[in-house]
Amino acid sequence: MTSAPQTDFDPTRREVLADPYPHLDSLRETTPVAYAPAMGRYVVSSHANVFACQRNPKLARNYDHLYTDEEFGQEPKDARWSNFWQAEKWSLLEIEPPSHTRLRSLVSKAFNPKKVLSLQEPTMKRSEELLLDLRDRPQFDLLADYAEPYSVSIIANFLGADRAHETLFLDWAHAMVRMHEVDTPDDEKQAANDAAGDFLLAAQDLVDYKRKTPGDDLISHLVQAEVEGVGLTDEELVSLIILILNAGHEAVVNTTGNGLTALMRHPDQWDLVTSGQVPARQAVEELIRWDPPLQMFERWVMEDGVEVDGVSIPFGAQIAMLYGAANRDPNVFDDPSKFDVSRTNASQHINFGGGIHACVGSPLARVELNATLTTFARLMPGIHLLEEPVRNDAFVIWGYKDIQVSPSV
Repeated sequence: MTSAPQTDFDPTRREVLADPYPHLDSLRETTPVAYAPAMGRYVVSSHANVFACQRNPKLARNYDHLYTDEEFGQEPKDARWSNFWQAEKWSLLEIEPPSHTRLRSLVSKAFNPKKVLSLQEPTMKRSEELLLDLRDRPQFDLLADYAEPYSVSIIANFLGADRAHETLFLDWAHAMVRMHEVDTPDDEKQAANDAAGDFLLAAQDLVDYKRKTPGDDLISHLVQAEVEGVGLTDEELVSLIILILNAGHEAVVNTTGNGLTALMRHPDQWDLVTSGQVPARQAVEELIRWDPPLQMFERWVMEDGVEVDGVSIPFGAQIAMLYGAANRDPNVFDDPSKFDVSRTNASQHINFGGGIHACVGSPLARVELNATLTTFARLMPGIHLLEEPVRNDAFVIWGYKDIQVSPSV
């Protein structure tokens, strides 16, 4: 094994946030496994290496199931953000077996093929409702007026949450996801912590209500569920509700924004979708591959002797898997920088993860995105940008602040 070379890659730099792909391409082709001092992480950028890291049992999302902070060489979590840590405590994205196995087995039942199939009609209907209202306007924001209300309404209904709370869910989610960036300033951490506190209370209220008045929804099923005679605690239920609401709409919103912006900038590709030459479900995979809503996902090294592509990564180190780089690896995708909705292997993108942390909600995300492309192609084929959208000043959760469009040419 060899030691990792160093790289000056820093996703907080303005030039990277403006367009990360030239930087990610250079990193992947020159130093596919490297240590980035600016991030304090080892960065992995080739498709094969990211794929392997997603499935490596010696890597984990968390370490506190085996080690204390001191044993692992890490500072304790900042007590100022205790609400946020509490909200994340039982998140499927943050825990490891055996707790992860138990909780995921319950949540996975809700995303079974029959249930997801039954959501095709309501997702299409909700998309149509929004577009029929928007297509008579001269201008609207693709994110605030369509993608956000569409996605949060689907996931809130799936959970059994009241539609009246959807705006609050969005506000809380937007604040909380900023904690996942590489260098989050304290004022944003405070906003995330405040949002988490409100979300914890609201999720607990949902648990209490569904215990008394259960229905045919995910929260009711989770409240009543048992594994080997043992049910979920309130702490576990609350964390799962927050995770599903946040993760269940944030990626879909940004895929919608990033993807439709790409299609508007490539009218020849949009024509392939609106004409039916390329099915919406196929185009969705290229939207995710080409400009993914999640650029980075991390793992901790849990044992000595871990190597990635022959490079030694020490115990206690953190690995950052760079999805945007892996999704444009020429060893997997021909002409990877080209946006091509007819690409036949676009579904080999790595954005739904792998191993035990593979995205449990990916089937629902695909149903939602397919409905969006299908209804836009039918009801709003002339949609176009009115101005160049501005990015959201984030790298990990990759999207735009707003996207001003006109529904017709």
